[in-house]
Amino acid sequence: MKLGRLIGASLVACIVAVVAACGEDKALQPTETNTQASERVEKLIQEAFAQLPPGSSLKPGIDVKSLPCDDPTDGGPAGRVIVEKRYSILPPADGAWQADQVIPVLAAFWQQQGYKAYSDQRSDKRYPVYSVETPDGYLVTVQGWDREDHLDYTLGGDSPCIWENGTPDPQ
Repeated sequence: MKLGRLIGASLVACIVAVVAACGEDKALQPTETNTQASERVEKLIQEAFAQLPPGSSLKPGIDVKSLPCDDPTDGGPAGRVIVEKRYSILPPADGAWQADQVIPVLAAFWQQQGYKAYSDQRSDKRYPVYSVETPDGYLVTVQGWDREDHLDYTLGGDSPCIWENGTPDPQ
C-alpha cells in the first residue's frame, strides 16, 4: 500500500513539475526583436496610410524602439519591451480633412483585414479614436482631434511585449 501511494505521489509530482516547466518555457519563448517589431509596426502604419486620399502625407512623431513592458497584461514575464510609432496625418495640399475621410476609411480597411476592434470611440465627436489588434498582437490606432476650424489625425502602432533581442537576457 505504501509503495502504491509513493508511486502515485511521485507521478503527481512529476506531472506538476512538467506542467510548471512548460508554463515557464512558454513565457520565455523567443519573440521578434525590437528591430523586427519596429519594421512590423511601420508596415502596418504604411498599409493603413495607403488607404487615405492621394496627396495625404505622414509627419513623423513618436518613434520609440524600447519602452518597458514591466507590467504586461499578457501574463508574461517582466523585462520585455514594446515598440511604438506615431505620425500626424496631413491632408492633401488642397484642403482640410472631411469627417468621413480618415477614421471610417481605416475602420473599414481594418475590418476587411480581419483585425479585431480593440477600442472604438468613434462616437466621440471631439476626440474620436479607433484601434484594432492584429492576429499577431499588434495594435494600430487612428485618433482625431476636432480643432473647431479643422480636424487633425494621428496614426500609430504598438507592438506586443517582446524581448529586445528576441530572447530573454540571461541574468
